[in-house]
Amino acid sequence: MSIKSKFFFIDCSEAAACCNKAQYEEANNFEKARLMLHLLFCKTCRKFSTKNSKLTGLLKKSKIETCPEDTKHQWREQIKKEFAEERT
Repeated sequence: MSIKSKFFFIDCSEAAACCNKAQYEEANNFEKARLMLHLLFCKTCRKFSTKNSKLTGLLKKSKIETCPEDTKHQWREQIKKEFAEERT
């Protein structure tokens, strides 16, 4: 494979990483183009990309919110306190 070909063609592990970046809008245009080229030839990665897109869409639709850090901290402290009480 020529140097030019290696520059444009990526393996499946690079394609998966690029797919993940693209899902979160972190991939640049060159990475997206390389991914698209790879997907033209790789059925397995096309399936992965499709499933990844569906999962991302479902998560966005669900409007799940993460727990605030201060609440997490309170829970951790409460668990530590309860665990300490059980040991005594």
